[in-house]
Amino acid sequence: MTDERVVYAVSKGSYSDYRVMCVCPTKKDAKRVAAKYNANTTYEKAGVETLLVVDGDVQQVEVLSLSTTLWDDGTESAQRETYRVEWPFDALFGTPRAEWRWVRAPMHHDQGGRLDVHGIDHELVRRVFSEQRAALIADDAYRARREMKGGKP
Repeated sequence: MTDERVVYAVSKGSYSDYRVMCVCPTKKDAKRVAAKYNANTTYEKAGVETLLVVDGDVQQVEVLSLSTTLWDDGTESAQRETYRVEWPFDALFGTPRAEWRWVRAPMHHDQGGRLDVHGIDHELVRRVFSEQRAALIADDAYRARREMKGGKP
């Protein structure tokens, strides 16, 4: 897959009744079509969804995930490293080069949080993980934020 593009589908229904009614080149067009359709029906309303366009050369990619829990007392749970193989179209806009997320979830009882980084550019994933980990350890105010995320598509 050389060039990632998206199209916008107008769809309705769910489960066995789900169907894509048409595909539009822009989100604006898809919203207009859905609005026209919805103005003339009282039954199932249409919605707009994003689909990734791929060519016949599409290949599965190996996604690296790194994760750790950082505690406010300065300790760290064991870092976890996992690999999985997936199709680039399994994610909404393809698989990112590197994406990160920090969350102070209730399970941490406001004593720390979890840093997760994943992506297909393994070197970049490791660099982002290292940089975010260092920033979180060094800055109490940064680490105290409830949730943050970022990435490189």
